[in-house]
Amino acid sequence: MRFQSFLSVSSLGALLLATLTAAQTYRTKPLSFGMVLFPGFTPLDVYGPLEILFQMSEPYNITLSTISFKEGPVPARSPPHKAVDLGPPGMPSNSTPGGGMREHSRQISPETIATHTFANAPKLDVILVPGGIGSFVVVGENNMEIENFLNERSGEVEYLLSVCSGAVNLARAGLLKGRKATTNKKAWSWVTKPEHGEGIEWVPSARWVQDGNVWTSSGVSAGIDMMYAFMKHVYGPSKIDDIMNRIEYVPHLDSRWDPFSVIQKVCCRLCPSRPKERGWYGEVG
Repeated sequence: MRFQSFLSVSSLGALLLATLTAAQTYRTKPLSFGMVLFPGFTPLDVYGPLEILFQMSEPYNITLSTISFKEGPVPARSPPHKAVDLGPPGMPSNSTPGGGMREHSRQISPETIATHTFANAPKLDVILVPGGIGSFVVVGENNMEIENFLNERSGEVEYLLSVCSGAVNLARAGLLKGRKATTNKKAWSWVTKPEHGEGIEWVPSARWVQDGNVWTSSGVSAGIDMMYAFMKHVYGPSKIDDIMNRIEYVPHLDSRWDPFSVIQKVCCRLCPSRPKERGWYGEVG
């Protein structure tokens, strides 16, 4: 009996050791990264994660493809678009008074070169979709090219990532169904509309959310924190922590840290089917 107990404990110990060893195994093979671009993307949604990717590509074999509707320069300034109501129910609208069109001609328009189109992009291990005002244009025109691309590649990629309102493209592609996800709190009520995707457990109070191989972040700068956590998940802490010191950035380590869900009054009333629980704010202010 004592012999059997010893075997059971020994087997359990071996299993635990094997599990810990497997958990500490990080990526050594090349990583092919695809960054989606569209007119009106938010620069920091792209260049925050890209700075970390750029730095990590020195110690690791990482390649980058920038992908859009056509090859060539992609402007960060959005084309004119129909005014979008970003205000939650019962609160003042953030759209243009009286509706109509919005144009952004006063904004500067830095451009980023798309190296590939959705039709000719190479095989990818990771795809990241940023957000930006241009999301309103793409969705408003019912343009499904990004969503079709995501669906076509979803079976081969290892990870899907979104920053800010880029989650709307994952939602419209049906790739968030049955998953937890988050997005920009300013654009919360627009991104999370049921018409953009059903069966999604939207998490209002989160800096980023990981659900399996899908990672979604809150607005703009949150993409940097998500990318730090993602790179640490893929490669381990040894290089990424040194890089954070090099670029002098202190990432938020708690994915539940989110004061902007309070500032933007994102709360349970926007998700009436969800019970109140830790991390889900009730009425604010």
